[in-house]
Amino acid sequence: MLNLDYANLIKIVQPYKVVGREENSAFLSWFLVNLYRLDIIAVQNIVCDGRGDKGIDGIYVNENEECIDVFQSKTVQNSSKTLGDTQLKEFVGSLRQLETADGIDSIISTTGNTQLKNLLIDYRDIFISSKYIIRGMFVTNANKDSNAESFLQSTSATTNLEVWDRDLIAQMYINSEKSIPATSEIAFDVFGFDYIDYNVDNIARVVLAPLSAVDLVNMEGIHNQQLFDLNLRKDLGKTKVNKDITNSISNSSEHSNFILYHNGITIICDKLDTLEKDKIKIQGYSVVNGCQTVSSLYENRARVTQDLRILTRIIQVVQNQVDLISKITYNSNNQNGIKARDFRSNTPTQVRLQQEVAHNYPGYFYEIKRGDNPNQSIVIENTLAGQILLSFDLKRPWAVQNFNKIFDDSHQEIFARPEVTGGRIVVLFDLYKEIEKDLCKIEPPLFRSYQVTKFFLLYLLSEVMADNEVGKDFCRKPEKYYKTANHKANLLECIHVILGDLIIDLNGEFEEEGGENFDFKSTFKAPNLLRNLTNKVINSHKKLIARGRVESFSQLWEKLANQEQQKT
Repeated sequence: MLNLDYANLIKIVQPYKVVGREENSAFLSWFLVNLYRLDIIAVQNIVCDGRGDKGIDGIYVNENEECIDVFQSKTVQNSSKTLGDTQLKEFVGSLRQLETADGIDSIISTTGNTQLKNLLIDYRDIFISSKYIIRGMFVTNANKDSNAESFLQSTSATTNLEVWDRDLIAQMYINSEKSIPATSEIAFDVFGFDYIDYNVDNIARVVLAPLSAVDLVNMEGIHNQQLFDLNLRKDLGKTKVNKDITNSISNSSEHSNFILYHNGITIICDKLDTLEKDKIKIQGYSVVNGCQTVSSLYENRARVTQDLRILTRIIQVVQNQVDLISKITYNSNNQNGIKARDFRSNTPTQVRLQQEVAHNYPGYFYEIKRGDNPNQSIVIENTLAGQILLSFDLKRPWAVQNFNKIFDDSHQEIFARPEVTGGRIVVLFDLYKEIEKDLCKIEPPLFRSYQVTKFFLLYLLSEVMADNEVGKDFCRKPEKYYKTANHKANLLECIHVILGDLIIDLNGEFEEEGGENFDFKSTFKAPNLLRNLTNKVINSHKKLIARGRVESFSQLWEKLANQEQQKT
C-alpha cells in the first residue's frame, strides 16, 4: 500500500520539486504523472500553483472526456487530519468563476500569476464553449470526512467535482518504476588482475574490472531474463551480434583476446564490496548494458573458461537515485543499435501500462521491450498499441507507417493521456483482432492485403461509434464494456456486425472508384483523400441506420443486453 504520510510523501514527490514552489505543487505534479497519466513536459505546462493562483493549481483540457479539468492540491502534515467541506466549498467558488466570460476575464485582469493568466487566455474560448464542461479535481493526502462526503452528495447535481483523497490515490496507484532486483550476493574472482575503484560526487561508486565469464554466468536471473529488467531490451535470440559472440566463445584459443574484441558490460547494484582481497562482491544487481553478451555466455556456459574475461563496469548507486539509473541506462546504450522504442521501454508511461495489463488482464502481455518473455499470454506489442491508438483515438491511420515517430515525436501525444490505460489498450487490441477476421470480406483483394487497411477500418469504426450515445461512452472508456465475459462477448458481436456493414459500404465505394484501378497507396498517404473516402462511407452508413436497414452500436448493444436479461 502506498504510504502518503507527510514524511514519506516529501520523499516521493522530491523529483517533482521546483525551486520557489511548495510541496503542494510537487504533489500535484507527481499525481498528474502517476495517476492522471500525463507526461512530465505536459505537466510543467499546465501546473500554475503559486502566488495569485486564485485557488487554481492546474488546468488541463481533457478532449476525450470533453471537459476542462481544473486542479487544486492540498497536503497535510498530520496523518490523522481529514478533509472537511470548507476547502471544497472554497474550491467550488473558484470553479464558479470559470463558468462565465466575465469571471474568466476578471481572473485574467487581477491575477498576479503569469502562468495562470496565460492558461486562461489560451483556453478562454474553450471555457465558454458549450462543448466542454468544467470539472474540479481536488487532490490531497488526507482522507475525506463525513462533512466532505455530505457536501459532495449535496452538490453532485450542480457541480462536477472529484476528490482524489489518500485512500483513492493508494487504491489506484500502480508503480511505474523498475527497481534493481533483490538478488543475493555474488563474488567475482579478480586474483592477478588490477581494477579501478572510484567515487563520483558521493552519488555513485564505480569499479572497472576484467571479470571472468565463469563467474558472470552464475549471476541470478539470466535464465528468466529478470537480470535485464532495467535494460532497454532483452535477449534478441540468434542475431548476427549473438552469433559473432558465440563464435568467439567456441574458439578457446581466442578466450584471452575476448576482452579486446567486445565492448564490455555495465552492471548497476545496490551493494558493492571490495574489502576481501582479490574479490569483488555485489548484491542487488541488474545488467543495463551487455544483455546480448551475457545471454550468449550463458547459452554457451559449458565452453567458457577462466581465460575468457569481460571488461565490466560495476556502478553502485546511492538509494533513491532513480533518475540517475535511467540516465546511466540510456547513455550506456546510446552508441549501440538502439531504436526509439528501446529508449522508451523503461519510461513510467510504458512500465505503468505493462503493470496494469499484467494486474487486470492476466491473459494478455504488454510487450514494451524487444526480447520480453510473455510465456503463454496474448502479446500486445507496444508499437502495435501505438498504431491502434493513433487510428482509433487520434484518427490518423495514415501516420501508422512511420514507426519511429510513435516512440519519438509522438510518444507523449499517443500514450501520455489520462484515458490511456492498460484496459483501453486490451479492448482496442481485441477490436483490431476482430478486424483481422473480417479482412477476407474486402473487395478487391489487393486492398485487403494492404497493411494500413486494418488501421483504416479501426478509424472507420471509431467514427461510427462516436455517432451515438453508447458509442461515445465506449470511446471515452472502452474497458467499461469488458467487465464480464458476457460483456466482452456482446461487444465483439456488436463490432463484428458493424464491421460487416462498413465493409459492404467500403466495397461499394471501391467499385465506384474503379475497383482494382483505385489508387490505394496515394489515398492512404494523403489525409484529405482519406477523409473524403471516410465521409462517403460514414454518410452511407448513417443513411442505412436512419432507414432502419442496419442497426447502430447503441441499438445492437441494448438488444444484446436485453437478450442477456431475459436469459437470467
